[in-house]
Amino acid sequence: MSYKVCFVCTGNACRSPFAECVLRKLLADEGINDVEVFSVGTLDWGENPRDAAMVDVAKELGYELLGSTTVMTRERLMTADVIIVFDERHRDAVTRVLDFGHWNRIVLFNRIALNEDGNVEDPHYQTAAVYRRVARHIEDGCKRLVERWKQN
Repeated sequence: MSYKVCFVCTGNACRSPFAECVLRKLLADEGINDVEVFSVGTLDWGENPRDAAMVDVAKELGYELLGSTTVMTRERLMTADVIIVFDERHRDAVTRVLDFGHWNRIVLFNRIALNEDGNVEDPHYQTAAVYRRVARHIEDGCKRLVERWKQN
């Protein structure tokens, strides 16, 4: 059985693609190959490279953040078993695209990964320290997701 995870942030330049690359690597390291991971952004700003500062932080932490930005579409979202958003605005954007019957697949990253409330800070255009803090937060959450999935 294959399971599809979609991460959603605003521009698909920082948080969601970082979570995608982290989760992919962690799943591969554990030999879990029945989970597909992808990411999209709520903002349609064309195809752009990943945020350079997040690429640098990813490299520092041992991850390779590649690719370019991808905007969410109803078709793409419909392929996901779970849609993990980084803040409430992303949830709102996704609910405008998906019918009500699919809203149960939308979850906040902090809720599903860390069992806590609140949004994940957007590091875009902030200091390197903020990028590192956000990256470690996302990495920690992804590690907990993988641990949970290994037990099921």
